[in-house]
Amino acid sequence: MLKHLFTYILTSSFVFLLSSTAIAKSISIAVLAPYGEAYTYKAWQPTIDYLQQRIPEHQFKLLAIEPSKVERLKKMVADQKIDFGIVQPVTFAELHLENNATAILSMVGTSKSSTFGSVIFSRHDSNITSINHIKNKTIAGATPKGLGGWLIGYNTISKHNKNLVNIKTVRFLGVQDNIVNSVLNNSIDVGIVRTGTLERMVSEGKIQLSDFNIINQQYILDFPHLLSTDLYPEWPMVKAKHVSKSISKKITSTMLNMKSGSKEALSGNYWEWITPLDYHPVHDLMKRLDVGNYKDHENHVAHLIKDNPVTSIIALFSILIVFISSFWIIRLNKKLTKVNFFIAQQNDMILNSVSEGIYGVDLNGDCTFINQSLTNILGWSESDLIGNHAHEIMHHTHIDGTPHKSKECPVYATFQDGIQKYIDEDMFWKKDGGGVYVEYSTNPIKDKFGKILGSVVVFRNITEQRKNDDYMQKVERSSRLNVMGEMITEIAHELNQPLTTITTNSSAVSNMIKSDNNKNSNQYLDVISIISAQAEHAANIIRHLREISKKDQGEYMNANLNHSIQNSIILLDSMLKKHKVQLELDLSTNLPDVKIQPVQIDQVIINLCKNAIESMLDVKKNKRVLRIESFFDDANVSLSIIDTGTGIDNEIQLFDVFSTKKKDGMGVGLSISRSIVERHGGNLYLNKTSSSGSQFMFTIPIES
Repeated sequence: MLKHLFTYILTSSFVFLLSSTAIAKSISIAVLAPYGEAYTYKAWQPTIDYLQQRIPEHQFKLLAIEPSKVERLKKMVADQKIDFGIVQPVTFAELHLENNATAILSMVGTSKSSTFGSVIFSRHDSNITSINHIKNKTIAGATPKGLGGWLIGYNTISKHNKNLVNIKTVRFLGVQDNIVNSVLNNSIDVGIVRTGTLERMVSEGKIQLSDFNIINQQYILDFPHLLSTDLYPEWPMVKAKHVSKSISKKITSTMLNMKSGSKEALSGNYWEWITPLDYHPVHDLMKRLDVGNYKDHENHVAHLIKDNPVTSIIALFSILIVFISSFWIIRLNKKLTKVNFFIAQQNDMILNSVSEGIYGVDLNGDCTFINQSLTNILGWSESDLIGNHAHEIMHHTHIDGTPHKSKECPVYATFQDGIQKYIDEDMFWKKDGGGVYVEYSTNPIKDKFGKILGSVVVFRNITEQRKNDDYMQKVERSSRLNVMGEMITEIAHELNQPLTTITTNSSAVSNMIKSDNNKNSNQYLDVISIISAQAEHAANIIRHLREISKKDQGEYMNANLNHSIQNSIILLDSMLKKHKVQLELDLSTNLPDVKIQPVQIDQVIINLCKNAIESMLDVKKNKRVLRIESFFDDANVSLSIIDTGTGIDNEIQLFDVFSTKKKDGMGVGLSISRSIVERHGGNLYLNKTSSSGSQFMFTIPIES
C-alpha cells in the first residue's frame, strides 16, 4: 500500500514539474548592441521587465550581441536558443532567408519616425559639396553591413556613378561618432552615418552642424532629420520559426499596447512599436549591392546546376510535375477564390465608400474597426485606434472645453442599455489636436443570439455646415467680447489715469476760484484745458470699447486703414505698456481709402497685435518690438504686423478653427480674422516666421 502511495506521489510530482516547465517557458530576446553589451543591457532591460510584468507566466531573458558577432546570433537562432530578436534590417533579411524568421513589429524612433536613411557629409571647408566630387576620395562608414551607416549612403553614391568609390579608399570605423570625428579632423574626406547621428552629437555638445557640408541633401515632408538618401524601414522585432503563434501574439499585443514615449521606450532609445513595415526594399538593396546572402546570388544558382546535373534534372522534373498539378488545382479553385475575393472586396468597398466616418468599440471601449472616411476626417489611422480606448483618444472633451467622462458618453451607454442614440451636435478630436463638429448615431452590435458585443458609431462632419453667416457672426462677436474681457484690466488702468488727472485738476480749479488772492484767469484756462484733454482721452477709450463690442457692426464704408490702426492702438496701449513692448509705426501718408466695416477690421488688427504681443512674452523685455506697417500698390492696400517673438510651430494649423497651442486659448482668433478679411475680398496670411519673429500680412482690394 505504502509502495503504491509513494509511486503515485512521485509520478504526480514529476507530471507537475513537467507541466510547470511547460507553463513557465523561458523566452530569450536578443538585441544587437552597436554601442557595446553593457550599454545595451542597461538600455533594454526596462523593455524586458515590461514584458515580464505583463506576461508573468513566462521567464524573459535579454541577450546583447555585438554586430561583429552576428554569425553567432544566426547560429543561436538556428539552434533554437534565441526566440526573438531586435535587429537592424539587414540582419533581419539574412535571418529571414536562412532561418525563415519573420518580423512581428517595427520600431518607431524617438523622433517619431518609423523610417531612416543615411547622411553623406564632408567638412565645411572642403570642396566636396556634391556626389560627383567624391571620386577617389577617402570615405568612411560604420560596418560593411551597416544599413544607415554605410549601405544606404553607398547605394545612393553608386546610383550616380559606380566608379566614384574606390574600395581601397573605404574605411569602416565601427561607432558612428568615430566617422564624424574623422571627417572633422580631416583624416577622412567623406563620411556616411545613419540619420539623426549629427543632430544627436549636436545636442550632446560634441559638434556644430555648421562644421559640415551635407551632400545630396533631400527634403521629405515630416521627416525630422538631415537626409541624403531614400528612406528604409526601422529596426524590426523578429520571431524565430520555432516560436509558437500564441506566444508571438502575446508579445506583439503587449508591445503594441506600450504607451508611446514611455520610460521603457525612451530607455531603449525608441518611441513606440507598430505593426511590421514592408522590408522588401532592404532585400532589393542587398541584391543590388551583392550584400550578405545576396552576394553573387546569380552565380550560385549557375554553379549549383553545373556541379549537380542529375540532381538538377530531377529537381526540374519535380518542379514541372508540381507546376502542372498546381495549375489544375488552381483552376478548380479559381471560382471559389474569386467569389471569396469579391465578397471581401465588397465588404471593404461598402465600408470605405461611405462618406460618413464609422468605427466600432467593444465592451471595454476599445476600438475594433474604423473605415477610411474616419481617417480622412480625423486623421487617426488603424494603428492609432484599433485596440486602444477610442473615447480617450478622440471624444475626451466637450465643445465648451470641459472634460467628457467615458461613463457619460452615449457610445458607452449604447452597449450598456442596448438602445440606439442620436446626437445632433458634439465634437470629435483630430490627430493634430483640432476639433471637428459632428452629428452621430450609435447602435449596439449584437451576435446571432442577441448578446451585445459593443457599439458602432456613424458620424458626419458638420463643421462646414455650422460656418453659415449667422453662426460666424455669433462667433466673431464672442471673440470680440473675449478679447475685451482679456484686456479689461489693462483698459481699466488706462482709464484710471485720465480720470485721476481730471479729479486732481478739478480740485485745483475749485481752490483757485475760492482764493481771493488768485486773479489770473489764464491759470484757470490752462487747468481746464488739461481736464478737457484727459476727458477726451477717456471718452475715446470708452467709445472704441463700445464700438468693437457692439452687436451691430455697421455698413461697409470708405475708410482709411491708418485710422483703424490708430483706433486699435488706443485699446492696445495699456497692454503694450504692461509688457514693455516698443511700438514702431511705418504708415503710408497717402494711403487710399478702401470699402470696409471698420469694427471688423479693428477686430482683425487687435487680434493680430494681441497675438504678436503674447508671442514676445518669453523674449527679453528690451528685445520686444511690435512694428505695424501700411502700404499700397495698384490693386491693394496692405497692412503688416511684425513681432520679435519666438516664431510659430510648423505643426500648428494656423487658420483652422480650434487650432491653438495657448494654454487657455480657444483657437478661433486667426480663423475669424481670415474669415473677416476674405469677406472684404482680401487675404490674410503668415508671410514668414523664424525663431527671431513672425510677420502676418493682410490685404484689402482698393476697388471691392
